[in-house]
Amino acid sequence: EVSPRVSRSGLQECAVARMQQTTTLLLPALVVTLSMITPATCFQPTNLPLAPTTLATCARCAAPPTIAALKGLHPPLPVAARKLIIADSSALPAKRHALVTGPSHQGGWTRGVGPLKTYGPLKMSASPGTGVVVRTATTRIAASAIGAVATWLLVHAAGCGAVVASSLVGLAAGFALPAPLATAAFCGSFCGMSTAVVAPGAVQAGALGAGAGAILSTLDATNSRFLRGYGGRLGAAATLSALVSIAVTPSLRRAGLLYRPELAAAAAEAAARPAAGVAVLATVLGAAVMRGWARGVPRMQGLLKMEAEVLKQLVARTTNPVFSASLIGLLAGLTVGSTRPTLAAAAFAGAFVAMSPPDKLGSFRALLVAAAFAGLAQVGLTAIGVGAGGKLGAAAVLGVFATRQLRKAKKKATETIVRATQTLKRE
Repeated sequence: EVSPRVSRSGLQECAVARMQQTTTLLLPALVVTLSMITPATCFQPTNLPLAPTTLATCARCAAPPTIAALKGLHPPLPVAARKLIIADSSALPAKRHALVTGPSHQGGWTRGVGPLKTYGPLKMSASPGTGVVVRTATTRIAASAIGAVATWLLVHAAGCGAVVASSLVGLAAGFALPAPLATAAFCGSFCGMSTAVVAPGAVQAGALGAGAGAILSTLDATNSRFLRGYGGRLGAAATLSALVSIAVTPSLRRAGLLYRPELAAAAAEAAARPAAGVAVLATVLGAAVMRGWARGVPRMQGLLKMEAEVLKQLVARTTNPVFSASLIGLLAGLTVGSTRPTLAAAAFAGAFVAMSPPDKLGSFRALLVAAAFAGLAQVGLTAIGVGAGGKLGAAAVLGVFATRQLRKAKKKATETIVRATQTLKRE
């Protein structure tokens, strides 16, 4: 017979386990529901190309439009329309003016007349409907969940390191999948890097991946400029998903995984040691190698004049941001991951910084500065979200943000000095 005291204790443990299981099962369903509702009501994707018969380009940026205009000269503007070109090019000469309506290159809506280069009949296609939007978001969420589960299994079942496991998933996704699904799967792989405390099973890892995919899809769906173009954006979404999971799980919250002051004090002491400098150098090296691979291989192909279509596709598949960053992570994980996992993670974070497009980090020097800031940010994030995956990407985001703010401050100071010098010369 079991004593009443033991029976009550067993019942309490059973109740706690049942509550945790219910939360785990309901969380992904809630996330998926919200992600389906939000995109369906407030966005139309701008990265979907038009039909191949559309051959018009904007004279200001020489780029083809991504969302075609609909009927009439004054249609209601879609919320997410980037560039609407309204003209019947079949009735216009080659360099006539057409009404151009859309966001200006400096931000904000403009409406006026601008030159339109035409190369044939311009056929307008309707923007995707709600069903397409919902299916796209749902597919990306599923890809993120699958990426998280695959990474978790590689880490906990196959015995791979976290960096190697995420890199393997990223390599497969970057090579075989289109860009929207590849980024979603890569984002989910960061959730699979979470420790067994945060994600004790593959189901929990999949739920975290679905949450990260929902966050990523919502940001893209609403055309939010938040973190757009920042290297490490995928990891930041994974970290946010893990933090939400920790916050809604009482046992993890009581364990202090959201923030641990003792780890913050230890990180402050470690920042003054030479090991922190080595980690910063590893981050800078990862960013430099990633940039060299992503830009050097296409240039080498051009110099060698290799025009075979199969080779062009191979180069495109192996130099996209997801594949390139995963390649750097795999090399770092295989070389120093078993002996110095911190350095492998730092190099992986540097690769995330290099995923930023040129309009965010235009020069190579700015890239190295951002990578150095990202290396320091890794130390600062030690005490936040203990055991959560994706913090390397969050550190990369902080590095890119700090560099951009530094460049803005430098530009403002230079302008102030120039104005002051001109004023003194006039006097």
